[in-house]
Amino acid sequence: MSSKLQMTPMTPTPPKILLLGTGFGQLPMIEACRANGYICIGVDANPNSVGADLVDTFYHADIIDIQAVVGIARKENITAAVTMQSDAPVPAMGAVNDALQLTGVSYASAMRCCNKDQTRQTLHVLDITQPEFSIATNLESARIAASMIGYPCIIKAPDSSGSRGVSKVHNLEQVDAAFKHAQDHSRSQQIIVETYIDGIEIGAQTFSQDGECIYCFLHNDVLSAGKYMVPIGHSYPFEHANIDVDVVNTHISAALKALGITDGPANVDLIVTAKGDVHIIEIGARIGATCLPELTSIYTGVDWVKLTLDNALGRKHVPTVIKQQACAAYIITAPCDGQLKQVIYPEVDSPKLQHPPVMEVTAQLGESVQRLRKGTDRIGRVVVQADDVTTANEVALHLCRSVQLEVS
Repeated sequence: MSSKLQMTPMTPTPPKILLLGTGFGQLPMIEACRANGYICIGVDANPNSVGADLVDTFYHADIIDIQAVVGIARKENITAAVTMQSDAPVPAMGAVNDALQLTGVSYASAMRCCNKDQTRQTLHVLDITQPEFSIATNLESARIAASMIGYPCIIKAPDSSGSRGVSKVHNLEQVDAAFKHAQDHSRSQQIIVETYIDGIEIGAQTFSQDGECIYCFLHNDVLSAGKYMVPIGHSYPFEHANIDVDVVNTHISAALKALGITDGPANVDLIVTAKGDVHIIEIGARIGATCLPELTSIYTGVDWVKLTLDNALGRKHVPTVIKQQACAAYIITAPCDGQLKQVIYPEVDSPKLQHPPVMEVTAQLGESVQRLRKGTDRIGRVVVQADDVTTANEVALHLCRSVQLEVS
C-alpha cells in the first residue's frame, strides 16, 4: 500500500514597491500598485501626507535622506523603487537602484539631473545646445554673472524642483531679490544665472529602455504670467508646425544619453527659438507633473504610470501604436493667500467634448492655500478630451477660469 503526499502550490509573493513620497503627486502610483496587487511601501517626511494611510506600510523618513531610504529598502527587500512628479527623491531612488541592483536611474545619473549645475556642466562638455550659464555662490558673483550674461536672464536654484526658486530678472535692481529667492530654495546655497532664451517653450515625456529612447512625445506648455514662470497647463498633440520635430527629438536623445538616462521615464523642458535652435532647459529622471501623467496616458493610450512601474520591475515593453487622442489640462490655483471657504463648479454643456471633463479641487475647505508661486501651489485640475487640441485647450481654460473659489 502506498500513499502520495499532496503538495499545496506556493503562492508567489507580490512585488514590493518602494514609493518615495506619499503626497498628492504620488497617488497615481499608489493606485497602480493596488490595481496590480503589489505591496506598496511608502516613505515620506510628512506622516499626515494624503497617501500615508493608503500604502501597505508607511515609513516616516525624509525622502532626501539617502542613507535612511536605502536602509528601508534593504529592510523590506523591495523589488522596485519608484517616484513621480518631483525631482527631490530621485537621488535616493538612484541610490536604492544601485544598492539593490534594480532597474532604473542610477545615483550618478540622478545627481546629474537633479542638480542643474551638473546638468549644465555635463551638457556643456558634450556641446549640447543649452542656455549660456554661470554658477554663483554669493550676491556679488550673481550680480557680475547677470551683467555679463545680459538682461533679461534667469536666476534659479540648481537643486530644487516644482519651479521653486526660479525668477526672470530684467535689470540689476531685481538681482538681489531673485538671488535671495533662489537661495531660499537651494540646499547647496549656490545659484545659477543663465540666459533667457526668447522662443517657444515646449516639453516632452520620454521613455527609455536598454539605453534607447523608444518614446518621445512633445507637448504644448503654458507658463504663468509674471516672474515665477510656473507651468500651469499642457496639451497634446504637439501643434507647432514650424518646429522640426525630428531635430528636437535628436537633441533630446543626445541629452538623455549624456545624462545617463537609459531606463525609464524622463521629463524634458526645452525652448526652440524662431530660427529653430533647440535649447535644453531641464531634464528630470521621472514622470512630469502638472497633469502630465494623465495627459500622456490619454494621448498615447499607454498607461504611463503602469509603464514606469513595469520598467522598474525589469519588464520589457513592446512599443505600440499611439492613439493620438487630443487632450489638455490646466491647474486650478487660489486667487490669493488665505483659507479656502467655498468651491463652486461651473455647469458643463459642451457638444465639443468626447468625454466628461475632470474638474477637481483637491484642497479641502478650511485648508490654507496660496497664490501661485511654485508648482506645488496648485489646488486642483481640469482635464479635457476633445476632437482636436485647439478645442481641448479652449474648453479646459474656460472651465478652469469658471471654477469659483472663495478664499478668506
